[in-house]
Amino acid sequence: MRILPATLPILFICEISFLLGHGLIMTLLGVRMSIEGFPSHMAGLLMSSFSLGFVLGSYLLEKRIRSVGHIRVFAACAAILAVTAMLHGLWVDAWAWLAWRLLGGVATAGMLMVMESWVSGESSNDNRGRVLSIYLVISTLSLAGGQWMLNLADPGGPVLFSVVGILFALALVPLSIVRIHGPRQTLDIQPQKIKLKALYERAPVGLVGAFSAGLMVQAFFAMTPFYGQEIGLTTSETARFMAITTMVAMFAQWGLGRLSDHIDRRKVILGMALVMTVSGVLVSMLARNDFWLLVIVACFHTAMLHTLYALSLAHTNDWLEPEEIIAGNAKLLTWYGIGSIIGPFSASLIMRAVGPDGLWMFLGGASSLLALFVMLRLRHRPGIPAAEVEQEPFVAVPTLETPHFTELDPRLEPTQLEFLFAEAPKEPPLEAL
Repeated sequence: MRILPATLPILFICEISFLLGHGLIMTLLGVRMSIEGFPSHMAGLLMSSFSLGFVLGSYLLEKRIRSVGHIRVFAACAAILAVTAMLHGLWVDAWAWLAWRLLGGVATAGMLMVMESWVSGESSNDNRGRVLSIYLVISTLSLAGGQWMLNLADPGGPVLFSVVGILFALALVPLSIVRIHGPRQTLDIQPQKIKLKALYERAPVGLVGAFSAGLMVQAFFAMTPFYGQEIGLTTSETARFMAITTMVAMFAQWGLGRLSDHIDRRKVILGMALVMTVSGVLVSMLARNDFWLLVIVACFHTAMLHTLYALSLAHTNDWLEPEEIIAGNAKLLTWYGIGSIIGPFSASLIMRAVGPDGLWMFLGGASSLLALFVMLRLRHRPGIPAAEVEQEPFVAVPTLETPHFTELDPRLEPTQLEFLFAEAPKEPPLEAL
């Protein structure tokens, strides 16, 4: 019996090439901006621009996928990413880079929407959990691997931007040379909507946690490479730091997720927020004096940071009816996106005022406010045994996702999902493209 549907290994190869490029350019931009002497607030503005594009793309490109199909949208987005990556190296200007990152955010959202909906459509309820695990492992390893690639050439030149462009272009090849169809599965059950006010009343910690995760995760990815250069890390050390702190998140999600299956998830989120607060203070005060001390302390922070959105999502799902989960998760992702637009620029302003350690002051301050909010909510609504709220098993999520990732959740039966591309035409063979 085939372990995976026939189209998924091909799609996973595309995912590897795409995320290697994405991981590399995220770190490369921060390093290069420091080399070029760009002010710290411009680094934050660039990531905010990417996040804005990502949020816009998550909603604007859905209709294009429905009308022209998955393969064409994937090809167009990969081409846009390849072109904008190389334009960064050809035209080194902060304001031009803002435009490239905005377009890059839109295209990145489009590629992830295609992959997530495709993987979901090709999965069955029997293999959805296994497929999700493979997807998550590939995502994490590819992002970390892309950050290691910073060592391939001098980040002060155009070569690495060309490497990014090549990786994005190579993501097109597997889909282009194999006769392949779009996702098969079509689901026509309409999920029930839920208002933002009702969502907050049921799971305020989940909503605030998702917003806080957006603030901090994207600020970390945007500003940490810049921070590394500003405190004197070499290019190799910056690459190692980003790769290791990204990798540790994969293991932390599973461990903290399993813990949260047995106790009130709000208490787990509180503990995570306190760890992030303490580690943020330690990094800003002590860890910059020794590279490996910096890595160890930062790993405690990023292990919590990269798990925060997944725990917030799981906590929210505990308080939703099955038919409300898709709509509720979409709202949570919207607030994550709003946080991701605000966070990088806010962190960069603090760094501009107090120096590179302002990044960790921002991260520690944001997590301390989250901890305070969770403590207030625990006093307002004391812990309830998991069995009484029918707490769902934890499901890990990647750092970057679109609303269609919900379709991959193995806890949902197919009859509870709406496959948003049910009206998409059948993908034509290669010679028709």
